[in-house]
Amino acid sequence: MNITSICKACGVSVLAYLLAGCVGGAAPALPAGVDAYAVVPVGDVVSPRRSTIGPNDQLSISVFREPDLSLEKAIVDSNGEVQVPLLGSVPASGMTAAEFARNLESRYRARFLVNPSVTVAITQAALSRVTVTGAVTKPGVYDMPSRISLIDAVALAEGPTNVAKFRQVVVFRRVGGERVGALFDMGAISAGAAPDVEILPGDQVIVGTDNMKQLYRDALTAAPLISIFRPFN
Repeated sequence: MNITSICKACGVSVLAYLLAGCVGGAAPALPAGVDAYAVVPVGDVVSPRRSTIGPNDQLSISVFREPDLSLEKAIVDSNGEVQVPLLGSVPASGMTAAEFARNLESRYRARFLVNPSVTVAITQAALSRVTVTGAVTKPGVYDMPSRISLIDAVALAEGPTNVAKFRQVVVFRRVGGERVGALFDMGAISAGAAPDVEILPGDQVIVGTDNMKQLYRDALTAAPLISIFRPFN
C-alpha cells in the first residue's frame, strides 16, 4: 500500500484537532494521515531490537590509563545525554555501547588525548515502559515485554472501551530531546487498511474519547509539544 492510499484509508488526511484553552489560546495541529507516518514511522516489531543506550540507563565508562576520566556509574539523563569528564554533556541515546565508546574516543582525540581507548558497557538498562491513557479499560504505565505496535500497546491496557474514538488515537514521543506526536486511525489499522506503527519505550498513547480535549490539555501541561507540530496561531 502506498502512502497516498494510507492517507485515504485513514480518512484523516491532515486533520487538525485543536486544543482549547492551551497556552496562547490555540494549540498546534497534530500531524495525521501521511504526515503522521512521517513523524511516527511504521518500524519493525518482528526483528529483535538492537541493544542501544536509552534514557535512565546506567553505563560504565573506562578510559585506558586515565582513571580520572573513567566512570563506574554514569546515568543517561532524560534527554539521552551523559555527563563525561572534560567533555561535559554528550549525547548517547540511540547508540550501542561500542558506538558511544568510539564517539568518546573521537571527542577526546580532538581536544585532550593522543590515542584514547574507551570501553563502554550498559551495566543497568532502564525498564522499558509505555503509558496508555484515554478510552481504554485500564489506563496506566505498562512494562513493554518486547517490541510492540500501537495495537499491542492498547491491548496492554486491556483494549479500548465502548466509547473509544478509533480515528483519534495519538502517539507522543521524544525525538532528539523534543516531544513530538501524531494522530492515527486505529480502526483502519485494525482492519488492515493502514499499517500499524512501532511503539518505543517512553511513548505515550492516548485513545480518543469524548473528553479528548482534556487529555490533550493534561499531556501538554506535562510536556509542551514542539518542533514537528505546526506553529501556534
